Amino acid sequence: MLNRVLGTMRTVTNIIVVLLFGVVVAVVFAQVVARYALGSSIRWADELARFAFVWLVYLGGTITIREGKNVCFDLLLEHCRGSRRAWTVMFSLVNLASATFLVLMTYLGVLVCRTQLVETSPIMRWPMAFVTLAIPVGGALMFFEQISYYIRHIGTVDSEPEGEV
Repeated sequence: MLNRVLGTMRTVTNIIVVLLFGVVVAVVFAQVVARYALGSSIRWADELARFAFVWLVYLGGTITIREGKNVCFDLLLEHCRGSRRAWTVMFSLVNLASATFLVLMTYLGVLVCRTQLVETSPIMRWPMAFVTLAIPVGGALMFFEQISYYIRHIGTVDSEPEGEV
């Protein structure tokens, strides 16, 4: 059941990331063409591209954690490779630190989002809470991916976990 929920979450996240990337590329390209070829600009293009990019960063973070390409204490883990117990303890501490950071990021993101409930963007007049909602949503999704990564790789001291260089 949990694997099915996580799989669905991953599929939806991947689709949204691809769509957001497409939006950023299309809007920035249209803005460049309008500005340099047509001599005018699209007023809302920069704002939309910025908002899409914010969401892209926070949702894309889930993919980097899932694949083990996030910032990690590789040097410490490499130093502990000779001892299974030391590696397991260090791997657990590193993942605990990351998970703690993500919980804190999610909590603080909720607080930021709440402060933005009455603010709107200057050009498109979108609620800024929609933009800052990327922080707690991305943080929560990254937290679940961090836990999943830990569970998948806790016993892999002898072979390098997938995605790590």
